[in-house]
Amino acid sequence: MRKFSAACILFSLLLIFQICLPVFAEEVPDLSAEAFILIDMESGQVLTEKNADQRRSPASTTKILTAMIALERASLDTDMIASQTAINSVDIYNYVTAGIKPGEIIKLKSLIELMMVTSANEVGYIIAENVSPDGTISGFVKLMNDKAAELGLTGSHFTNPCGVEDPDHYTTARDLAILAREAMKYDAFREIVGKTEITMPDTNFRKSGDWNASYLTYTNRLLTSRSKYYSKVTGIKTGYTDPAGRCLVASAVNPDGMELISVVLGVDPQDQNLVFEESQKLLEYGFANYSIRDVVKDGEYVGRSDVADAVDAKKVELITQGSIRHILPVDSERLSQELTQQKKLQEPFKAPIEKGQVLGSIEYFYKGKSIGSVNIIANNAIEKTTIAQIRDKYMEIVNDERFILGLKIAGGLVVFLIILRLVLRTISRKNSRRRRYASYSSSRRKNARFRNFR
Repeated sequence: MRKFSAACILFSLLLIFQICLPVFAEEVPDLSAEAFILIDMESGQVLTEKNADQRRSPASTTKILTAMIALERASLDTDMIASQTAINSVDIYNYVTAGIKPGEIIKLKSLIELMMVTSANEVGYIIAENVSPDGTISGFVKLMNDKAAELGLTGSHFTNPCGVEDPDHYTTARDLAILAREAMKYDAFREIVGKTEITMPDTNFRKSGDWNASYLTYTNRLLTSRSKYYSKVTGIKTGYTDPAGRCLVASAVNPDGMELISVVLGVDPQDQNLVFEESQKLLEYGFANYSIRDVVKDGEYVGRSDVADAVDAKKVELITQGSIRHILPVDSERLSQELTQQKKLQEPFKAPIEKGQVLGSIEYFYKGKSIGSVNIIANNAIEKTTIAQIRDKYMEIVNDERFILGLKIAGGLVVFLIILRLVLRTISRKNSRRRRYASYSSSRRKNARFRNFR
């Protein structure tokens, strides 16, 4: 019995601690990377950043743009020929290659796999020559910079398709995040950058099994990582040169469907594992501290308001029309500080009001930036009182322009008739006086003749 009581007490304490202890948000990880950024895949919302607009060498992360342009301009089963010029464009002693031979014909799908999974550099030049409108690398580079401008990559400029070091070849962590988000909209791209192994097909020069296995090794070791915060790493691309340091553009998704993109640039080039460790820390920070949450749901109760002229003084119930979901902090205290709203109502309300009638709106702000708005509508109908209807009908008639014009015309006619009557009366009086005067004069003349006669 004592053992049972002790067990109950222990269970109760555990339950109390589990319920009552606050969950503290984790701090942004202290990374050695010279620049980084973390964004939401769906919305592009920035969750944290450091030196995100600093111009840096992108190394092989450049190939994200090369692959995207290729997918826009050619189908995956397009045959592409490797030229001697394309193969000679890469220093095989300083850059990874796939050992492709001049004149070898390979389909675009396999080329992109080589470029994105194994980071083969001559592949970028082969794709560029075959996709470029004029068949030149410079023509493809123009496509790259045009695309960068179209996407708003204001901190980027490209001179080659694979990331060979060049002072005029640069980008930023923010631009790479924008670029990766756009590229991941392509199903073929998403499928390829999530692979850890590829199989090369037969070509005009060799059989599938003749490819050197060392050329087919994947470079993004984060793809095989495990974490309690995310369920799968979905991509994307590594990069490395001594000036650029170790670089990684990565993405991962959690069980709730929230997918994040991390960009980590300028990690110590001597440590091959550190860039993956820091990328994982950055992604885990995002998943631990943010989640997709309902800012507002459709039909959410807003309140009740008085309505002028309502039957039985009935109040209107206000509810939301529409919903908003957004990446928001998990910490409730932080959420209450950073998420605000602005309500606008078309007050004062007057009857009649129909159910579903729009009566206002609510706009929501996260960190002072608008994240959307929904309408406020009536959840019930409000009728107008009979007295108010009579009054409004009277006012409607009184204020009607035709009625006012009619009154003016009638008033003017009355004034005209009054004036006319006055004028006629005046004329009549004058005529009467004239007749009386004429009669008087005639009488005097008659009297005068009568006196003379006598």
